[in-house]
Amino acid sequence: MRSLLIAGALGVALSFIPRPAMAAMCGPSKDVFDVQNGTIYFFNANLHKGSKKINKTYIMAIVVLGTYAQVDISYAGQMSDFWIKKSGNWMLVGTQKPKGWPAAIRAKLTAMSNARANGSKQCTNPSFVPRGSGG
Repeated sequence: MRSLLIAGALGVALSFIPRPAMAAMCGPSKDVFDVQNGTIYFFNANLHKGSKKINKTYIMAIVVLGTYAQVDISYAGQMSDFWIKKSGNWMLVGTQKPKGWPAAIRAKLTAMSNARANGSKQCTNPSFVPRGSGG
């Protein structure tokens, strides 16, 4: 009985430990981190000379569903990047949901995007800084 009380108290105590900020975005932390860093790298690598580079505060939301991911970015408007994990590495596949992705994944990403557009904070980046349409 005593061990049950101790275990219960420990469980309650652990529930009050602050979670890392990355936990607010959806998916395994390493995958979220890798997709976030890849997005920042590829976005900045393709900017016109003299354009302002992004950092993690431009990432609005990240959703990782198994080997598929969507990243929403705010930079002079909003755009999404789509990623797939092949052979253990994340690869950028474009700014539109690929047609070959499973219908269930496409539907889930669409539903989550729609929910965020309607005010949901699900999968949002706690470090995101709204900047308006000017970048």
